[in-house]
Amino acid sequence: MSTIVTASGRELNLARPVHTDITLYDISHSLGQINRYAGHCRRPYSVAEHSILVADIAQRRYGLDVSGQLAALLHDGHEAYVGDVSSPVKQLLDDTWLHLEARIERTVRIAFGLLVACDMYRDIIKASDIVALATERMQLMPKSPTPWPILQGVEPADWVDLMDTGRQRMTWSDWASAFRDRADELDYARNQALFAREPA
Repeated sequence: MSTIVTASGRELNLARPVHTDITLYDISHSLGQINRYAGHCRRPYSVAEHSILVADIAQRRYGLDVSGQLAALLHDGHEAYVGDVSSPVKQLLDDTWLHLEARIERTVRIAFGLLVACDMYRDIIKASDIVALATERMQLMPKSPTPWPILQGVEPADWVDLMDTGRQRMTWSDWASAFRDRADELDYARNQALFAREPA
């Protein structure tokens, strides 16, 4: 059986996913409860919070437009359906996992009309994700002498404090709501921009 039941009560067939079964509610609800780094942080740190940080970096450091920011926000949206598998674990898995992840990732992009934006801004979104990774390692992870090669030469975001008291007080549902609100704001702004470009 390759079908999962989501928080909204929908069913998603992981072998043959349909984009109409993907919802913002399900993604935000799930990502708000999934911890990054298999939970090995100084405090609970969810994929939802990470995703908001990536969208912030994409806008503040790289100046992405609202479509690019929405793509950045949803870059890990597929993890709502397959979980957050850490990079060291992925390296030990075969192509079956990679194909599954790619299939769900594409379905999420179709659901939110982000195929073009994800392709257009792929490099910037990846760079924003790596800046977030550098920031998270510096502020949230236990100290380790082992270097992470992917972070060589990467400057963390110096304008965010991930150990801020206000952040720590937020619950998983607060982050789920914040993720959902940001997605709604960006989607509305994207639609307004598209409407403004239409000929009168």
